[in-house]
Amino acid sequence: MDFFDDDTSRAPADAGGPPAAPSSRRRPSDRRRTRIQRLAILALVLFIVVFGLAWWARSCQHNRKVGTYETYFDGVSLAIDDSVALGKQVSAIMLDPAKLSRKELVAKLGQLADQQDEIAVRAARLEPPATLEDEQAAFSTGMKVRADGFGMLRTAMVSALGNKKVGVKDITMLDGYFSGPDAYYQGLVYAPAREKMEEDGVSGVAVPTSTYYLSWKALDTATVEAMLENVGKSAKMTGIHGVALLDVTAQSSSGDIKLAKGKTNDVPASADLAFVVQVQNQGSVTEREVPVTATLTVPGGDPIKKTATIATVDAGKTQEVTITGFAIPETALSKEVTLKIVAGPVKGERVETNNTATYKLLLQLK
Repeated sequence: MDFFDDDTSRAPADAGGPPAAPSSRRRPSDRRRTRIQRLAILALVLFIVVFGLAWWARSCQHNRKVGTYETYFDGVSLAIDDSVALGKQVSAIMLDPAKLSRKELVAKLGQLADQQDEIAVRAARLEPPATLEDEQAAFSTGMKVRADGFGMLRTAMVSALGNKKVGVKDITMLDGYFSGPDAYYQGLVYAPAREKMEEDGVSGVAVPTSTYYLSWKALDTATVEAMLENVGKSAKMTGIHGVALLDVTAQSSSGDIKLAKGKTNDVPASADLAFVVQVQNQGSVTEREVPVTATLTVPGGDPIKKTATIATVDAGKTQEVTITGFAIPETALSKEVTLKIVAGPVKGERVETNNTATYKLLLQLK
């Protein structure tokens, strides 16, 4: 007997006894009704099982989708927070750079640049949901642009500390490398990501914002002006600056004559007359583009002024520069002329008493 058989049973007749009374039979309509009821129950059970499996599969798929968004934005949020932390350190440096020594400041700026590079690499390795590939590209590019900004800021600050000509605009113009990625993130990542998640049926996942650099003041004009002023006043920051004029030698085809102050120096007059000037860096940092000027004053004539430049001279070292181009007029021959040599001054130099020397010369044909 199977699931659809009637459960009607027949009682067997006893051998030799009277025949059993016939059992009552169900009508065909009752049997069909029973079968239909059983089919309906089976179909309902099957529907519940299939529906439950489908709901479970869909729920798992949705949870995986939500988890993918959550994992991705956790990585984005961490990168943003880490980058903001670096920006706050830059702000502190710009507000009070003199709290660090020159060596400490250079090392700190290099460390911050390296850390932003690491953040940019980490951001590039994030794996977004398929719907957010464009947003991920924008975010990754922004972090790389900011890393470039950190590197250029370090270079500009090192130049300022190294006595190179670095103006306010050279630093303020870098602000876009810091604020730009936040502006692009808010427009190209934050807003579109929220819309795409809604379209994808995902809710409850927070998209982090990135706005710190849009309102920071670390690279605005007033802050940078004050910073450069503080740097220039701090010997601890820029080091001690100063050059000294050591010796001057008159050089011509007739030979070299070391000039002495306080006496008249006999110097051969020739078309190739030149003066070799010896300059010493008496500070604690390398000096660059040190100007050296020689002015020859002839009685009754206009001063002859020539300038040369020492490209670089390390702390404690001495460099020579040759100044040429002196066309000696005939009226100056056999007359006492005055030679004034000025070395420097360099930027940040406070003592200039050893930058100048004056010599008396008697130019004669030999």
